[in-house]
Amino acid sequence: MASEAVSLGAVPPTFSASSPADCILRSSDGLDFYVLRGILIFASDVFKDMFSLPATGPNSEKEQPPVITVTENGRTLSALLSVIYPIVPPEITDIGLAADLAQAWQKYLMPIERLRPFLSGVFNESSLVERPLDAFALAWRLGDKAEAKKASQWTHGKSLTFGAMSRIVAIAGDQESVNALTSLRDLRQPTLRKMARLVPIREHACPNHGGGENDSYDRNAYIEHMAAMEEQVQRVLNKPGRGACYDFRSFLELQFPERWPKSKLPKKCSHPIDNLCFGNMSQGKVSDVSEAIESLRESLPVEVEW
Repeated sequence: MASEAVSLGAVPPTFSASSPADCILRSSDGLDFYVLRGILIFASDVFKDMFSLPATGPNSEKEQPPVITVTENGRTLSALLSVIYPIVPPEITDIGLAADLAQAWQKYLMPIERLRPFLSGVFNESSLVERPLDAFALAWRLGDKAEAKKASQWTHGKSLTFGAMSRIVAIAGDQESVNALTSLRDLRQPTLRKMARLVPIREHACPNHGGGENDSYDRNAYIEHMAAMEEQVQRVLNKPGRGACYDFRSFLELQFPERWPKSKLPKKCSHPIDNLCFGNMSQGKVSDVSEAIESLRESLPVEVEW
């Protein structure tokens, strides 16, 4: 076989009509891959069973190999065949392609150990930022604990919709992968909520943001601000690698003007309602709140248990 690397664009030369073949695999998007059944049968019993079935589609030319239509698209089928064939495989760095390839690999019941070396470059920063759920599911499927734990740190801000969980299960190969992520979120929530409630809204936020005492206290503003604070804490702590909390105001990305006009905050600030601003805090109070939040940050679970 040729030793040149295979392109993942159109049909690679190795699988073109000019290559030796006794069968055609047709992708879901209509690309024809000319293959030798003996190589594929050796790799997977599923291919062996598939080739024992009648070929689909009309074929009037006797010298033309039989056509079998598969569910994989051309890009995934190209990667799958390139890994199976004794040729230099393509470099796979795209997490979406790697995830689709892992699903196809599972479908054809091939040992996952054979696939793992070809996907070593897929767990890069781009895949973690753009598609962390796929990266986590793929690492889980490959049995790579280190990469699965690392990827799980990037999943906190992603919605676990039914569709997202279904895809995780399809890629990872089992329900336990989803259970691990949901358990991680359940463990994080109480700590994040405690962090938000440590922020002294009543004492040091302006009335426009739920602060103040006695007649300047707006209960509705306080409730809205507390809910917004919980969302803010979650948004900030969803980012992996968040450093230590030395000043809770900057740590939580809050606004903090030097002082309000009076100690009891009789005036509202000019900041928008979603700016979450604070004032009139002594350095000692800032340090106390910051230390309490830092203590919680240190105990906050950041990755799945495995």
